[in-house]
Formats: sequence, C-alpha cells, structure tokens
Amino acid sequence: MQKKVLITSALLYANGSLHLGHLAGAYLPADIFARFSRFIGDDVHFISGSDEYGVAITLAAEKEKKTPKAYVDHFHKVNKALFEALDFSFDHYSRTTCKGHSELVQDFFIQLDKNGYIEKTKTKQLFSEKENRFLADRYVVG
Repeated sequence: MQKKVLITSALLYANGSLHLGHLAGAYLPADIFARFSRFIGDDVHFISGSDEYGVAITLAAEKEKKTPKAYVDHFHKVNKALFEALDFSFDHYSRTTCKGHSELVQDFFIQLDKNGYIEKTKTKQLFSEKENRFLADRYVVG
C-alpha cells in the first residue's frame, strides 16, 4: 500500500541568497529523504518556500532603501532559481505572503483558539511615535 508522505524543510528567510549552510543543514537532507521516499513508491509531497516576515528582512530592506516587499520579491526569485538550478525536487515552493498560505495559517490559529490552546495576555512594548510602529529588540539601542 502506497504511503502518503509530507516533507517540509525550513522556510528560507528572503533576506539574502541561499548558501552552503542552508543546503547542508535543512534542504539537502529533506531532498534526499523525498527522493528516497519516491523511489520506494511513497506518494510524496515535498514543500518549502520563502519566509517573507521578520525584522531581519525589514532591516535589510531599509539598508538597501527598498520596501520589504520589493526586497523579498527579489530574493524569492533568486533562491527559487538556485534551487531549480541545483535540481531540488520540491513539489511546491511558495512564499508566506501567498493567499493560500495566509488562509491556512489563519485557519490553523483560529482552530487553536477555538480549542483553548491560545492564551490572551497583555504585554508592554516599545513604540516609536516618529515611525508609528512597535519596535522589535533589534531596533532598540541603549
């Protein structure tokens, strides 16, 4: 009987180009497992993509004087092309801003909340009135 196998690897932050550490640490082992699973007849779906959120991306985009979207658009394209050139066997390589991803994640958290797994709390956070945004730790000096 054919086994259904879902294989995921870490979503690559879209704040730079793929490097050897990424390949050896997260992607090559998953790709080898996906190829082996297909070889033995399993029904494999191997997914990964670009993580487009995070302070590292915002900082890098600001440094390059680009919007975060323009910045991640560039590196998603670059990294997807590198994976293709290296013949990785992803069935689906996407990004965290695609509609399907957003809907899936929202549904997941709604279900967690409905089942009582999310605790609502209040926290204090630093806010920049000048920039009209809350500040992650990387923005705070002193």
